Amino acid sequence: MKKLLLISPYFPPLGGSGVFRLHRWAKYLPEFGIQPIVVHFDRLPGEPLDESLLKELPETVIRYPVRYIEPSGRGIRACLKKSQTDLGRSISSAGAEQRGSRKLFARVRDSVLIPDLSIAWIFFVAPRIRGIFREHHPDVVLTTYSPGISNILGLWLKRSYQIPWIADFRDPWTDAVRGPKAIFPLSLLNKALERKTLANADYITAYSDGLSEMLWKKISATKLEKFITLGPAVDIAKFDQVSGAETAFDLVYTGALDRDYPCEVFSALSALNQKLVSSGGKNFRVGIAGKIAPECVKFLQSFQSEGWLFLLGYLSHLETISLIKSARALLLLHPEKDWWVPGKVAEYLYSGKPILAVVGQGDIRKILGRFDRVVFAKDDKEEILSVLWGILSMKESERILPEEFTARGQAGKIAGLIESLIKKV
Repeated sequence: MKKLLLISPYFPPLGGSGVFRLHRWAKYLPEFGIQPIVVHFDRLPGEPLDESLLKELPETVIRYPVRYIEPSGRGIRACLKKSQTDLGRSISSAGAEQRGSRKLFARVRDSVLIPDLSIAWIFFVAPRIRGIFREHHPDVVLTTYSPGISNILGLWLKRSYQIPWIADFRDPWTDAVRGPKAIFPLSLLNKALERKTLANADYITAYSDGLSEMLWKKISATKLEKFITLGPAVDIAKFDQVSGAETAFDLVYTGALDRDYPCEVFSALSALNQKLVSSGGKNFRVGIAGKIAPECVKFLQSFQSEGWLFLLGYLSHLETISLIKSARALLLLHPEKDWWVPGKVAEYLYSGKPILAVVGQGDIRKILGRFDRVVFAKDDKEEILSVLWGILSMKESERILPEEFTARGQAGKIAGLIESLIKKV
């Protein structure tokens, strides 16, 4: 088998949305004659665990969990523990607010660490990677951003070993809307590292057309052939094996939720339930599974007290799929980011369930627009109310999805890129 060194700091047993893309590729690449050798964080403070994901990996996948001490108070506290605490079903995605002095320290720290906090990993991971090269002699390296340390390691390996390199981008680098910004002149260094990554990687895979365009425009006036879009994907075999949850909801939302997301849908649902109850009917039950920002928790708890909204907290991936399969319809909320497409889109579409999509323009609307049973609405209470009944009357459709949105299909695409790079060597 050809050997792929896969540098993915976010990888099981860590849970959360950041692990699924590379986990799915690693799962299916052996079917195409590629053996993944995965290097990842041994822990990440504040993040949940999902041990069930490890059971899905074939024995041919080799994992190297490498120690990571996040340069923060929580990182040091986590390092002193023998194991990472699973957040389980915690609703909020953040703990207590930081004190003023801690916030100031964090702001200064984040503005000088290039490309981000993950740079501290290099002291532990670099020696381990050297050992991997001596033992396994990988044919190709694949890195995924974020976090930024992946690309730094990719640049180093490309220069030191002249190894073919695929750089994957799930997020923008210097164009990130949220998060800390490097101070001048370190900001120039950060942009230079980004351009070097884009120029030196043999292939660039991006999560959406918009993100791909954002990246290739940094080094070229026209799109280069090495820029390839691989968007959201569903593991069909896994999805089909999971049974629906015993507790079913009329409408289900899964994933993160913060202040940037549209929220008028909850006012619309509240008004709908008030009408239903006043006429002697039952509540339209809504379940939300995922990590929710503290400010959103406070907002949603007012509706929770009305008896129709249920905050389920973080669920494992298996539990999330089960929840989706048992729902009458699905809710998709999306902040105004033209380039961003959440990974759950493929699972939503494959489920065959009707989808209420409160989204703006951009790549996500282009993808959803290719399928029926998707009802679009603006973030407007009255407009959402007008389409809710239509969503309920829609029937579930056959589960089918193009190959480009499947985990196995994407793994096959990556395997093809790897083979082409090996032939060029």
